[in-house]
Amino acid sequence: MFLGFLAAVGTAVGLRGIYRYGYIGQDFLVHLHLIQSFPRLPWSILYVQTTPPGLYWLGSLIRNHVSSFHFLEVIALAFLAFNIAGLWIIYGLLWRSIASWQMRYSAAAFATLIPFRVVHSIVIAADAFALPIFALVALFTLRLFGNPRSLGSWVAVSLCLSIGMVCKYTFSGMLPAVALLLAVAVGTRLRKGERLRWGVVGVLALALPSEVFLLEMAESSRVSGTVTSLVWLRKGEAPVMRWNDILLPKRGDLGLLSAPEFFRDKIYEVRKYSYPGLLHVSSFTDVMNLFQQPPTEIPTEWAARVQKPFLRDRTALSQAFQAWSVRWCLVYSALAVAGTLYCGVLSAASLALRRPLLPDATVVITVLAVGFFSPVFFTLTRVTDPYEGAYWLPRLVLPALLVFFTLGFVALDSLCRSATPPRTTFLNVFAGFTLVACLLFVGVLG
Repeated sequence: MFLGFLAAVGTAVGLRGIYRYGYIGQDFLVHLHLIQSFPRLPWSILYVQTTPPGLYWLGSLIRNHVSSFHFLEVIALAFLAFNIAGLWIIYGLLWRSIASWQMRYSAAAFATLIPFRVVHSIVIAADAFALPIFALVALFTLRLFGNPRSLGSWVAVSLCLSIGMVCKYTFSGMLPAVALLLAVAVGTRLRKGERLRWGVVGVLALALPSEVFLLEMAESSRVSGTVTSLVWLRKGEAPVMRWNDILLPKRGDLGLLSAPEFFRDKIYEVRKYSYPGLLHVSSFTDVMNLFQQPPTEIPTEWAARVQKPFLRDRTALSQAFQAWSVRWCLVYSALAVAGTLYCGVLSAASLALRRPLLPDATVVITVLAVGFFSPVFFTLTRVTDPYEGAYWLPRLVLPALLVFFTLGFVALDSLCRSATPPRTTFLNVFAGFTLVACLLFVGVLG
């Protein structure tokens, strides 16, 4: 009942966002043009962009066969439904990772209502595919991690990863992560006589998404596409975002506590803020004001409204909610770092030592999240415009960042249960603290 209520609240907030044209986000005009033109455009034009053709195929299908007038709202509704379904898988993984009911409920509520997840569950962009596909890959990988003899799960992992490659290039980071987890499973949970057979099955299963990704990269390279040519620094050029900008806080990060806006306050200024600071403010506020009330002077006709994105202003109440949210949730960003390090080290030790130091579900989501995060994180120093190009926005690593935040709850649960006596009072207080955060999130988005 609690999870059903959470899903209903998340759905209601998403529907309100759709009503306010929250699906009109970054790069909207490019996506709109390609949806309207697909599949008449040459495929080579698609691979000039940063997004594979999956978004345009789905959008074109809905436009041509569901509604040629309100197709954007229908796409946003489909995205919302996909993401709510993906959350149910995340709930299941959290229940397997967390023992105390306080942390289970808190983590589920937090993951459901955290602003960056809600906002990018409906924006017309490839990011809306990320969570549901990630959740499916995690589900079937977990099944194989426990029983590598399931042929159906091998097929499902292969198909889900292949679909991911067609929807968002970042899924390439999950290939080595899945391969590592399943190689360990095959090597440790099967008898010697079975390992070769199921190892071959695993290689064939991962060969399909690998080949899809390589073909996409080859096509992008052939047309000098963005992901292979246009965004990268040339040899010898100094990085715009340096490793100390990525790893260490800056004094300027204090300015983020007032919840600045992406466009009006230009928080994309080069090296003014750290990468962790930018991730924090854009995770806990509606940084681009996509869910805020549209201005009254925009055209009343729907078709005219979507021809050009419009800027929105926050109300004084919304600004207050957003400032409180970014400050109140500093503890969750700190917990995300600590929890990711805690679960990352124990997951690595579990795999290396073949000992269950953490639940299998925790090991799987930790390794997969690190894999998904890696392609963006390790290329930040190599892109020409990481700041104004917004390569630091959480939408690019959405499922990974969501997992990292929930790992903070996993670590707290583990530490409080291992304490003598168990820290039940602390868990109750923290659950109340998280309830306040979730109410702030609804205020930020409502």
